[in-house]
Amino acid sequence: MENQASKPNQAPRTELLERAREAKTGPGVYLMKDIQGVVLYIGKAKNLRNRLVSYFQSSVHEIPRVELWVSRVQRFDVILTETEAEALILEATLVKKNKPKFNIRLKDDKAYPYLKIQINDSFPRIEMTRKVLSDGARYFGPFPSSGSARQVMHLLNETFSLRDCSENVFRHRSRPCILHQMGRCTAPCVNLIEANQYRDLILEVIRVLEGKADRVIHELRVGMNDAAENEEFEQAAFFRDQIQNLDLITQTQAVFEAGSQKDRDVVGLARHSQESANGHTEGHATVLKIRKGKLIAVQHFRLQNTDITLPVADVLSQFLVQYYLPAAQSGDGISEEVLLPEAPLDLDLLEKALGIKPRLPENPVDQQLLNVARTNAEYALEQNDKKERGHGIKALEEIQTKLHLQRFPSRIECYDNSNIQGADAVASRVVFVDGAPDKNLYRRYKIRTIEGANDFGTMKEVLGRRFSNSEEDLPDLVVVDGGKGQLAQAVAIFEELGIQGVGVVGLAKARVEKDFQAAEVKSSFERIFIPNRKNPVPLLPHTEAYKLLTHIRDEAHRFAIQYHRLLRSKRTLKGTKA
Repeated sequence: MENQASKPNQAPRTELLERAREAKTGPGVYLMKDIQGVVLYIGKAKNLRNRLVSYFQSSVHEIPRVELWVSRVQRFDVILTETEAEALILEATLVKKNKPKFNIRLKDDKAYPYLKIQINDSFPRIEMTRKVLSDGARYFGPFPSSGSARQVMHLLNETFSLRDCSENVFRHRSRPCILHQMGRCTAPCVNLIEANQYRDLILEVIRVLEGKADRVIHELRVGMNDAAENEEFEQAAFFRDQIQNLDLITQTQAVFEAGSQKDRDVVGLARHSQESANGHTEGHATVLKIRKGKLIAVQHFRLQNTDITLPVADVLSQFLVQYYLPAAQSGDGISEEVLLPEAPLDLDLLEKALGIKPRLPENPVDQQLLNVARTNAEYALEQNDKKERGHGIKALEEIQTKLHLQRFPSRIECYDNSNIQGADAVASRVVFVDGAPDKNLYRRYKIRTIEGANDFGTMKEVLGRRFSNSEEDLPDLVVVDGGKGQLAQAVAIFEELGIQGVGVVGLAKARVEKDFQAAEVKSSFERIFIPNRKNPVPLLPHTEAYKLLTHIRDEAHRFAIQYHRLLRSKRTLKGTKA
């Protein structure tokens, strides 16, 4: 059964064109929707009528990706704004909320380590984290590795005598710990330092992490010299050690412009030269954060839906809005200037709405910085491809042909269960989009309604919970781990839940022939079972379809086992403590 929602089922363009001609001519935002009301694309315009008419008055668009989503539009909504700047901000807000399939979307490339200081606490400490939250804390980074982040954290704690104990330990201490006795902690846990004095130390730490350690080092040198003149050699040695620690921290900040005091961000972009199965490509953006002429951080971001036919100026514009808008709204400091490889769309509007100062290269140093940013973006994109181990369009085409699928399997989901005699029953879902794993869409399920080893009941609960989420896109193909029996269960569950238009197959492992007298062990290939077919479809190991489907199955199994072991270890640890 084919999912009706998967068809364009588009209102005639002449009808949409008439609606577009009735729109207002002022600034605003438009939301393009399909027959189910799902938002396909969100955009802004200085003149809504002209922009909307441009989409529907031509029979075919030059940019394939635009033609793809325009062909699916059933209706559109508009939101009027007073100014174009308001439209820019509203567009970015709605894109973040709705996550339209065809908008360029900014995505952190990986969970790099950061240093976090919860400045609202009376006696904050430096923590290492991989998640940046809107919780009022200050975050610094990202650092290239957890080792480098820990080294900086350790040196800062030692230099400024900050506490490094957990909140629980801090609240329940009744006397100073050994670190205080060693002179490495000011013992705020027992009020041996006033809150305002401790805050001054934290402010100095923040200055160092912002790349402003020069003033701190200068003051320490003055203190060291004064102590030496007064023959206070122990105090002088203390200042010397602090200076050495700060030198170690700032050594990781490569000097790009000797003697420069500029604060600037440098943006580099990289995109694939070939389209993926959906007619679009992944891209990558890198931001070099330079403060006082020193590189203090390198940030990496994946750019989803960056079609190679889109101009660089368009991609840059979308990136800048999504990257700088949160800082503009929160009032956080933005660098003095942003160095770009070329001018983005709506340059003046971006400068006004975001508070940034975009600038193009004017000299060899500027060009060198852009080259470094671009090289880092290209390298990160290449490494991300290797890490994701993506499978190309050939694998997806083979799967569609081999399994007689009505829909191109752009999004494939695979489910697996894990338990030991029914205990700690869990299930996993992994998702591959365009042949590559999308780990942000992975899900772990702790079984709630089933007791004991009941694979059918477990599968029913998991699929019911997954497909009751109307906000998620439907998959094109669901793979269940198992043969004919597991497939029959999945089909029955789909029918009971009313799931239509989603392909489902069972993937069974290779089977060994039970002939112990044979001279050699014989085994079958991996087999795919499809509905309404008695015999399985064999998968040959050399095919791209085999590599992709077994990768998906093995990844689902790994993810389920990992969660099961986690729950089992927690239960065992709890029993041991009891």
